[in-house]
Amino acid sequence: MATKGKDMAVWGLDSKRLKRRALAMLRWLLDPVRRTPVVVISALLTLLLTVLIVNLIQPVDAAHAERTTAAGASSTSTVSVRQFPKVHQPRKSASSSSATKNQTKQQKLDPAATSAHPVDWLKPSQQVDYPDPAAHPGLSLEVSLQDQRVYVRDGSELLYTMYASTGMDDSTPRGSFRIQAERGDHFYNPGEGMGARYYTSFLNHGVFLFHSVPTDSKGGYIKEEADMLGIRPGSHGCIRLTVPDARWIMQSVPTGTPVLVK
Repeated sequence: MATKGKDMAVWGLDSKRLKRRALAMLRWLLDPVRRTPVVVISALLTLLLTVLIVNLIQPVDAAHAERTTAAGASSTSTVSVRQFPKVHQPRKSASSSSATKNQTKQQKLDPAATSAHPVDWLKPSQQVDYPDPAAHPGLSLEVSLQDQRVYVRDGSELLYTMYASTGMDDSTPRGSFRIQAERGDHFYNPGEGMGARYYTSFLNHGVFLFHSVPTDSKGGYIKEEADMLGIRPGSHGCIRLTVPDARWIMQSVPTGTPVLVK
């Protein structure tokens, strides 16, 4: 009986030890299981945070990159346009080319269209040859009181344009006249205290003349009077011209050539 009780006590002791070992074994088995969710959860949280951070940073970087690219493209485009502008040159038609040539010819024949400098009254009005009256049977002289010009024409064709200074106070008569026989190298009017070179009459036989810019009693040109040429009237009715223009009319324009003053 005693032996049996002792055996029971030993069994009980062994039973407790076994339980403790079983519990220890269970804890050992369960510990990885308990630790695994923590590790997994931590890993998942870390991955989630990483994804969130990447998603937040990437749009910002993309937007910044997009703005930088757009700004760079805009800057490049602006510089390109400023440095290398595109020029569109349409093809010229035959009519526009012809119009341009006619305009250029007109400018060459009209000092009003080309000259922005004071008139050099010692030189011809144009840098082209004077027309040959023999080659132009319809030669005429047209005096424009408004333009202060003399237009040499053959019919409707403009051959030459001269600077002029006509009569003050509308003293140059208007109308249709003809070159008269009275002409010469020089005259002097004591009543006016002025003369001129290379005169040619167109009205009243020596009263109304084409002639050079005025001269004084010694034959010298009066600069103050000459500077009015091509700008405003300055004479007492005659038509003042540059020295070479007046000489050409006196020497070359035939008697009877029509003169229109308007």
